[in-house]
Amino acid sequence: MGAVDLWTTMVVVLVAAMVQSTTGFGFSLLAVPLISLVLPTESAVVIAATLGTLTSSAQAIGQREHGDRPTILRMLAGAAVGAPFGLILLTVASNRQLKFGLAAVIIAFLVINLRGLTIERGSRGVDVAAGTISGVLNTSLSSNGPPLVMALHARHMSPSAFRATISAVFAGTGVITVGLFLASGRYDSDVRKLLVAAVPAMVMGYAIGARVRPHIDPPRFRQAVMVLLTATAIITLAGALMAS
Repeated sequence: MGAVDLWTTMVVVLVAAMVQSTTGFGFSLLAVPLISLVLPTESAVVIAATLGTLTSSAQAIGQREHGDRPTILRMLAGAAVGAPFGLILLTVASNRQLKFGLAAVIIAFLVINLRGLTIERGSRGVDVAAGTISGVLNTSLSSNGPPLVMALHARHMSPSAFRATISAVFAGTGVITVGLFLASGRYDSDVRKLLVAAVPAMVMGYAIGARVRPHIDPPRFRQAVMVLLTATAIITLAGALMAS
């Protein structure tokens, strides 16, 4: 690990955290593909998933009284089933295949948002299925938001209940993911050093986002983020095509 790897990771984490703080989404969708420009995709996934667990846990604790507990438990049950399969994918997939997977998730997220695709009716089965897919995506790519967002929107929750519920599911899925990463020896010395450096950058990014959020036009900023995600998907696809 060189200085370029360290500083690139810190800058990417800062920017991704600022975007997440300002818009409510985008941390892993930006962080993983951009960090993977200088690090193996597997390491980028471990770093982003671990940082995401820290932030979602803090949010879940602060909003715990508003969460829909039955929905949370169903989604986490699904995540517990799916997460080991995601770890298998992370283990057996090549760096190139992981990059293609990242690009596919980003493109799916963009299509869902731009076309306004929704699930018309929520159900227990939808909750479990969304949790299972989320578990697979979190341990393999650290990008598990789209299925959870679609499933929770189908339940037509209030904004406070939605935020609290999805934060709790993110946190619980993250704990499962970190546990699997620990058990499988994913935290080598380089990853540990990068995490230590990235945490202050993440905190700074969230603080900057909180400060600038009241002074920006949300629709325009969201559009800018969509453009950034599109560029990220293109860069990731190009990296996958060039990867060995």
